[in-house]
Amino acid sequence: MMRRTTKPEFVEPLLVTLDMLEAATEDELLNQTFQYMKDKLYSSDLVVLPNGEPRWRYQMQHMLDGLIEYGKILKKDGMLRLGENSLP
Repeated sequence: MMRRTTKPEFVEPLLVTLDMLEAATEDELLNQTFQYMKDKLYSSDLVVLPNGEPRWRYQMQHMLDGLIEYGKILKKDGMLRLGENSLP
């Protein structure tokens, strides 16, 4: 099996990127996080899935949803911000 980035490996880059941005839309955060970590991704992360999204984006979105659900990232009026004590 080809090496690929696991979902949990996206958590810290998402939090660090949002900390740098201070506030962002979901698309901005996902795109900026990709830029932050693109040199660390594997070729298998760039594969386009049957849903039309690259694997990295699908995995990252899944982890972002979880961070929002658990209050690590706050979403209000379409904007994302870090919750208190969210950085690793």
